Amino acid sequence: MNNDDAVLSNDKNDLDENKVIVFLGRTGSGKTSLFNLLSNSNQPLGNSVSSRTKKFFYKKFHAVTYIDTIGFRDTENENEHKLKVVLFLKEIRNGFDIIFYCIRMDVFTSDEANLFSEVYETVLTRKAYDNSCLLITFYTRPDIDEVNTLDSAERQRVLDEFRCNNRYSEILDHFENRIFFIDIKQEEDLNNYSFGSTKYIQYKALNDMIFERKQIVYKHLNQFIEYFFPERFDCENMKTMRDIIYRNDELEQQLNELRDIVSDVANERATTNFYDILRFMPITNMFVDVFEISRREKLQRRINNVLKK
Repeated sequence: MNNDDAVLSNDKNDLDENKVIVFLGRTGSGKTSLFNLLSNSNQPLGNSVSSRTKKFFYKKFHAVTYIDTIGFRDTENENEHKLKVVLFLKEIRNGFDIIFYCIRMDVFTSDEANLFSEVYETVLTRKAYDNSCLLITFYTRPDIDEVNTLDSAERQRVLDEFRCNNRYSEILDHFENRIFFIDIKQEEDLNNYSFGSTKYIQYKALNDMIFERKQIVYKHLNQFIEYFFPERFDCENMKTMRDIIYRNDELEQQLNELRDIVSDVANERATTNFYDILRFMPITNMFVDVFEISRREKLQRRINNVLKK
């Protein structure tokens, strides 16, 4: 990590001096790679399965503050990570200016579409679309400069191709011209090969091409950052979302406890009585599908016997 990179603390007031840019997206979608590219940083990278970003990092670079976030749908603890993102965004005193939302081009699925909808419908609200730019990452085709040039015929052709996918079409319509195709392939470590060897020469040429493509991405994104001035997103809904997540966690804990009690009763292993179940009645509608019909019928017979006593 560079010396001037910083872990975000509870005091985030110093972020408001510059234009503030936040990277959001699924674990492994390329957020940290883009953060490194635009902020001249060197944060460690993960992969599509496990994130290396466990904290929020920021870097002030050329009058812009870039913020790298932990990924949604992290395999370790999805709800915990979502809550951390919500709590962090809520604490930025004056909000932020631009959201770079990252989606991998090569693994776009229904789950990805659902996550996108979930983030913008509940975590951020639709108001955040006005501050957002969509980054389609892992774009490996050779026309990376043309597809990121507004009004180019190649860009229009690729966008039309993407709109043939219904999942992409619904997402693209939210961003108009605020869509970029990003290649964030990492360079090969040439120290692993003998200088002048065939492998060294091959990977040196590959690294040169990767570097050139990154510079094209850097150019287009910096032009966008320079000229895009939306009204700041004030994060006023974050407190509501935080409360919803807390309440959801509480209900989930109660539901798991109730499931254990009901399972014991249904299998005649009860160590409690019927009144332990009564205290969960406000959420009984939430566990209708926990048991098969046969188990529910057996449970009903058991409860009827308890009530007769």
